[in-house]
Amino acid sequence: MPGEFFAERADQSEVKALIVSQYFDIWSKIIAPNTMLSDGKLAYIDLFAGPGRYEDGSASTPLMVLEKAVANPKVSAGLVSIFNDKDSNHTRTLRAEIDAMAGRSNLKHDPQINEGEVGFSVADYFESVRLIPTFSFIDPFGYKGLSWALVRERDQRLGERLRLFL
Repeated sequence: MPGEFFAERADQSEVKALIVSQYFDIWSKIIAPNTMLSDGKLAYIDLFAGPGRYEDGSASTPLMVLEKAVANPKVSAGLVSIFNDKDSNHTRTLRAEIDAMAGRSNLKHDPQINEGEVGFSVADYFESVRLIPTFSFIDPFGYKGLSWALVRERDQRLGERLRLFL
């Protein structure tokens, strides 16, 4: 059942959260010092963020990523984080969990928490804006309007900007 997903962290969810948070940690340490083209900013986007913690108390991916960010002054100074969930209980709980985090004050930019269905409007938005260096775990099967073509096109545009920089 969908409502039971956050009752207890399953092994595969724990592995995913560890991989994503550790990969973010390494990626952000490389990217943060090299963000002159984006005014020192880098982003983490999670469009299915959940409540931040499972009912058993274990942290989920958003909190694990933010914990990595607050531990690194260069990352916490530039991180723009965007979280979304369609469940208002999840967004309310996530906000409380983030606000209670140790080191939360290290984040220069307040994490954005949005509530809503991820669909074509989100895909249109990402296609229309200039993105800063962004880390996001994307499962294209969970998003309406998000296609591999859109992901590849964003990667290609970022690659072109990086080539100009280098």
